[in-house]
Amino acid sequence: MIKNQKDFLTGLLFLCLGVGFAWAAAGHPLGQMRQMGPGLLPLALGVALALLGVVLAFKALAFESVGGGRIAHWGLPGLLRVLGGLFWLALCNGPAQWPWVGASMSAWPTLGLVIGLGGFLLAVLPLRDPLPRYSASWALLLTLLVAGIWLVLGLDTPLWPALAPR
Repeated sequence: MIKNQKDFLTGLLFLCLGVGFAWAAAGHPLGQMRQMGPGLLPLALGVALALLGVVLAFKALAFESVGGGRIAHWGLPGLLRVLGGLFWLALCNGPAQWPWVGASMSAWPTLGLVIGLGGFLLAVLPLRDPLPRYSASWALLLTLLVAGIWLVLGLDTPLWPALAPR
């Protein structure tokens, strides 16, 4: 019997995300401990996240909480907006970032990080925002900040559509 719904569902979410990350990371070379490959750290983090999910789910099954940890409101519109924004951000990075998609998305252009992040931040803005200019200015500021960090670090994801490789 589930004694804490919130912790149980959080544990299941962490377990699923951890297994998913570990599965995706297992496709990359792991290397060795003295010369780590690109898949070792994501695999370790995925396993750690999955173990955290197991611990949370066990805690929810074994120990009672005040009020039973019931979930009063799911917040589905906000969840769908965040997932849609993340999907848009992933699409803007281009099919090179999605090796499992294959040739079906090869015609999709790489729109760049700035357009993707700006679209994501605008997607997650509150629907009934009392200060829409304030929120939009924060979205613009965060987009420019991330783009600046991207340039300083010299990462290989393109920032703009014109700079994207074809």
